[in-house]
Amino acid sequence: MRHPAFRTVLVVGALWAAALAAPVRAQEDAVIAHADTLLIAGRVFSAESLYYRAVRMDSHDPAARLALGKYLAARGALRVGAVLMEEARYFGADQAQVARALAPVYEALGDYAALASLPASPLPYAERARAEWLGAHPPATAGPDSARADYRVSDSHLLGQVVLRLGADSVVAAIDARVHGLVLDPSWMDRREIRRFASRGARGPADVAGVALAVRLGAFTLTNVPVRFEVQHARDGAVLGLDVLAALAPTFDPVDGHMLLRRSGVVAANTPGFRIPTLVTDRGVFVVKTETTFPIGHPDVQQYLRRTPWTLDAQNGEVIVPVR
Repeated sequence: MRHPAFRTVLVVGALWAAALAAPVRAQEDAVIAHADTLLIAGRVFSAESLYYRAVRMDSHDPAARLALGKYLAARGALRVGAVLMEEARYFGADQAQVARALAPVYEALGDYAALASLPASPLPYAERARAEWLGAHPPATAGPDSARADYRVSDSHLLGQVVLRLGADSVVAAIDARVHGLVLDPSWMDRREIRRFASRGARGPADVAGVALAVRLGAFTLTNVPVRFEVQHARDGAVLGLDVLAALAPTFDPVDGHMLLRRSGVVAANTPGFRIPTLVTDRGVFVVKTETTFPIGHPDVQQYLRRTPWTLDAQNGEVIVPVR
């Protein structure tokens, strides 16, 4: 049995260590808060340096690791960001908070096995069931190494529209940077081209998660594409998340009305042009312009992008435009 005096020394030592750690933790929190403010203001690389600084202050601090992981994932480094967030959970971060940040990253990575087993998952039953199925039947892309597909832009659809074929039918899909996956009219729910997931208590389309078994876009066939259902203005209308195209590293040419898609999803490192940083959040894809973030579909951004070819390099968190 340890002497009471020894136990007293241990308690005092622990209290003293906690007292010494408190100012450091407060400094880390202040650094992270400052980085968040800079990021909102569009000062991306100043924010980045502070996120790294917070981690260097205490490599085991869960808040610092979570913040850096979220930032890197938003900049396109999905796998590195996911690992940092997983480590934050291991070091004691709130599981629900980590799960909310990790879920869209796992989905963007196509890691549906990890998404299905995510602790404290924020996903409703239908989406969890879909993730389990996709874990065994992962999305894939078949087609040439690269190919062009038609698309058109208009004042109503600044990012453009593409024609998708599902089975024998086709839909005209508006490209939207605020949307993930594919959005179809509820009239598609019972079609054989769609696999549905829903709980017994599902009351409407919003409670149903779907998978389009095969979607043709030009020369490419996308298999097992996540779908949600929402009433469209037209029976043959749809919405296509920019994230679906981002996985194909698209180069858009709004003047000629086509886009070049790359099956590998990789943009050559020596691609010439001016690089504009991007951020991907739960509100969509943003570009950094004059130390301010703008949605990529914002009229001020599209007023420029509609006059020139541009490439979305999602893996490096950049839009590449020609140097004039």
